[in-house]
Amino acid sequence: MENVYVINGANIFSENAIILANKFNIKLVTDFKPKARDIYIVFGAHDIALQLLEAQKNSDCVYIIMNSEQIGSVVFENKFYIQLMKNNFVFDYNHLTSNYLEETFEVKVLSYFFFDFMKLEPKEKTIGILFIGTENENRKEIRDKLQKEFPDKKIEFIMDWSLTEPIKVKEKLSEAKYVLNIPYYTQNSLETHRVNNALSCGATVVSLNSKDAQADAYYNDYIYFTDDLIEFFKNEDKVVKKSYEELIKDLTGKIYHHNLFIVKQLIEKVKKF
Repeated sequence: MENVYVINGANIFSENAIILANKFNIKLVTDFKPKARDIYIVFGAHDIALQLLEAQKNSDCVYIIMNSEQIGSVVFENKFYIQLMKNNFVFDYNHLTSNYLEETFEVKVLSYFFFDFMKLEPKEKTIGILFIGTENENRKEIRDKLQKEFPDKKIEFIMDWSLTEPIKVKEKLSEAKYVLNIPYYTQNSLETHRVNNALSCGATVVSLNSKDAQADAYYNDYIYFTDDLIEFFKNEDKVVKKSYEELIKDLTGKIYHHNLFIVKQLIEKVKKF
């Protein structure tokens, strides 16, 4: 697409940005030199919000912000990020945050996106249960209970940000039989970045229920949900879930072509001004 680019402001979304650029057949750029009427699809915009605003002021470019944060995130205390979303087009990955943005900041979400990852070949599962994420008291308590209840399982909780490179995260995920999704926020949406990444690495995902009943119902075909992780792991004779390939095929059918149409409309709209 002419004059449409993808940029990424946060390392954690680098893989998602690459795949989206390839799907849309547009260029992923690291040399950010916007011109008038250029359209940038932006991952990790919260980390570079002020830079994006200044560039827009000087060049009159346009952004599609892929909001990856959810209710409770400190990024919504960043006035520059809120202004950036108000001044541009916003896509989100869940309807809970979309409703929150409109009700709280009058930011309207134009459409939705999903986190897509490169599929890894299956590896030997040397880790029984794995969790990767930011530490909080609830997650530490769950770790301690699991380790006490299942001393014979290899259980790893990596909560110290020692895995900062996406490829290192994927390598670790690929070693795990089970990957846990434990919410960080109280009003949590289903953390599909973690979920999809783990599925792409051949892991089985076990998630605590989120506050997004709609997302939980959809993902129930692909991952396990429980209110009690201890009870879940007492019985590992589980119904087999659908594959990551089936998930992405379904999401692509539901979302991708719709978003491609929207982006094309935006290009025509921007060209007229």
